[in-house]
Amino acid sequence: MSVAPGVTTTTEVQASAEASAVFRSFVADAKVSGVYQGSPPRAFINGRLIRVGQLVEEGLGISFSGIDAENRMLLFKDRTGARVSKHY
Repeated sequence: MSVAPGVTTTTEVQASAEASAVFRSFVADAKVSGVYQGSPPRAFINGRLIRVGQLVEEGLGISFSGIDAENRMLLFKDRTGARVSKHY
């Protein structure tokens, strides 16, 4: 899948039109090693336990915004409000 000109990924992500290529690439490359659908939802992302609302990548302003359990998707947003999701 092409994320941006010259950038491809083998992990499926879905992104809003305004999501930057760097944001999409970060989410596509993120290593998810566990997902907990309880309250509050949380996931092990890049070796860290992240709860909803916490920053996953401070420099890019990317936060973990939730889980879509029915579709098995992790949801992310950045400081501009753009959204990207990734299958787990």
